[in-house]
Amino acid sequence: MVTKILAAGLLIAACRSGSKPVAQTGSAGSSGSASKDPWVTPDASTVPETAAQKKARADIALGRGRVDHAKLAAIRELTFDHDIPRMYQTTDDFRTFVHSEIAKDLPKDKAVDESAALYHVGLLTKPGNLAELEEHAFTTQAGAYYDPVAKKFFLVMVPDSDIMLDTISAHELTHGLQDQHFDLQKFMPSGDKLDDDHQAVRRFLAEGDATFTMFLYTIAQMGGGKVSPQMMAMLRSQLDAFASMSPEDMIKQNAAGFGASLDPEIKKSVDAMGDIPMTVLVPMIDSYMQGALMVAAAYDRGGWKAVDALYTDPPESTEQGLHPATKLFPTRDHPKAVDFHLASDKPEPEIANLVFGELQWQIYFQLWLPAQKAIASEGWGGDRVKVTKNGAGKLTAWIATVWDTQKDADELKAAYIASLAKRFPKGAGDPTTAAGFDRGDGAGKIYLKQDGLKVFIVDGATYPKSVDELAAATKIT
Repeated sequence: MVTKILAAGLLIAACRSGSKPVAQTGSAGSSGSASKDPWVTPDASTVPETAAQKKARADIALGRGRVDHAKLAAIRELTFDHDIPRMYQTTDDFRTFVHSEIAKDLPKDKAVDESAALYHVGLLTKPGNLAELEEHAFTTQAGAYYDPVAKKFFLVMVPDSDIMLDTISAHELTHGLQDQHFDLQKFMPSGDKLDDDHQAVRRFLAEGDATFTMFLYTIAQMGGGKVSPQMMAMLRSQLDAFASMSPEDMIKQNAAGFGASLDPEIKKSVDAMGDIPMTVLVPMIDSYMQGALMVAAAYDRGGWKAVDALYTDPPESTEQGLHPATKLFPTRDHPKAVDFHLASDKPEPEIANLVFGELQWQIYFQLWLPAQKAIASEGWGGDRVKVTKNGAGKLTAWIATVWDTQKDADELKAAYIASLAKRFPKGAGDPTTAAGFDRGDGAGKIYLKQDGLKVFIVDGATYPKSVDELAAATKIT
């Protein structure tokens, strides 16, 4: 995943979980004449907007007067050390930028290998190129972004609604505040310095902070510069409702919520959501909404100082981000480090080394056994997933996991076994026996072994003892 781009997704910025956004529920301090919902785009003109007209609107939206920097900084209780350069970027230029950034973390060969690995373990339902999928996700869903290297805020999409433009600007300017005070390049390093799950929850914090702040700013502007307890309660309620929606429901909700007045820029985003696989889309969405709830939980405990403290002592897992009230506060449930090195005279090359975390286990079961999504993924303690490829191109996934309680481990084992029938319609067998579960697709067998809180899986095995070798090689600390 691209760690450099901190984007404001238009659908997230709009955040409609009903017919109106939170910002419309409080009218105190408004002009009194605004009975019209400013988030609903007027009927589109029959004359298409020219590139020059769009740029002109973008330049106005980016003007310092549109979003009051002092008020935004006061809401966030930080100060701008210096102004943040802002500019409009065409979608073509943005696509070029995203492509180059993704290529740094996912060069061609690595993208091919990791894509094949994700398909093999069941996180992709059909073959695809991960780099292309991530590029599609960013270029269709990001309305704007902040670049911590260039120290600039770029506006990419220009929706008709001025309020939506201001909301997006407030989000990205908050990223600028974060960068000036917490050094986002250091906080969200590129490459393999952090495992996938740890990287994902740090994005929860950065995007959740910007989302929470932008809503507070918008509400304050509509409430005469103040956020009443009632407004805050409404915001929390809507964040809870939106975060609980499945991606499928979110797509339907946004399409229905905007209706016939859907802005052309946003319509492209709505239409594109259905083409983004869950393993890419869900972490992107959750970084905004679940991230905002995580930030809100910290804010409730100690205001902005408690939020700031998370940048110096960051959350370590999506489990903490998904359950801040029990896994992050008041005492952290630290993830266990899981690793293994398989003994072999001729080790097969490793093409992927991943940590699923609770979030990707949620996604796995959402794809293959939705009714067990929460039951099977909660209680996660740690995992390590390595995918190897032999000389003939055959893949084998080695999956070592540890769970908080015996019940949690039992639930994961039962749900995983049950998911195999859905993943492999032509498959048959029992992964807990020497005969194993034959995938039925020519890719080998699946073996599963449970040892107390630990569950081991070998997917694509050629011999029964492979799962015993995995269990013997695994170290958990």
